[in-house]
Amino acid sequence: MEKLIRIFFFISIVSLFLASCSNDKDDKGKNFIKIIESTENGISENSVFSYHENQIISADNSKEKIDYTYDNGLITKIIKYNKQTQLSVTLVYIYLQGKLIKVTSSQNYVIYYTHNTDGTVLYEKYKIDSQNQEHKAYHGTLFFKNENLVKDERVFDNKDENVSSSSRTSFEYDTYNNPYFSILGYDKLLDLSVSISKNNVVLTVVESTLMVNDETITSANIYKATFKYDADDYPTEQVSEASIGNPNYSKIQYLY
Repeated sequence: MEKLIRIFFFISIVSLFLASCSNDKDDKGKNFIKIIESTENGISENSVFSYHENQIISADNSKEKIDYTYDNGLITKIIKYNKQTQLSVTLVYIYLQGKLIKVTSSQNYVIYYTHNTDGTVLYEKYKIDSQNQEHKAYHGTLFFKNENLVKDERVFDNKDENVSSSSRTSFEYDTYNNPYFSILGYDKLLDLSVSISKNNVVLTVVESTLMVNDETITSANIYKATFKYDADDYPTEQVSEASIGNPNYSKIQYLY
């Protein structure tokens, strides 16, 4: 009897250990180490990614290198270095209670975010002139559902009172894992649009409205994407199809 108890105890400990390892894997997800982007005319670009655990350190290809800085699990700075022009762009992220409230760019703009109790996020983008004065470029609202960005409504702040323009972008998703979502802190970067979502975008509809005096002009563009997945429900291939408003074809391969 004592022997059976010891065997049962051993099996229980092993089971708990395996379950713990499985949960850790699910929590962290898995990160791609390389992506291959190619176009219809055969041009391709390879990007290599480096990590410390599930924190992204850098992304590097023949044209650009991107470096990431963390503080307490949040991405606080992104530096993009253009290898062709040898110029760099710096983005600084500021948070309040773990939520993004401000993005400042070295390209002379700033974005402010306000988080509502209903889960929507208001944003305002300002351009900064040579006198360091801010001028509103546009403002809008982000809508989320099931950890996915499902709609972005935007109004452009034109100086001409007789002209107004706005846009509404809607997104539809699959039920599989967006590989960027596994990167620690990436889901907080509201300026990166659908990259922060839990799942992968399969359909994007962009509706634009332009009002000039009493005349209204509307247009709509549709963008589609299809995916192939691995056994862990992560994409191995993404194809952006030629469709209405999007004549270009592109393919992205993910290597983990």
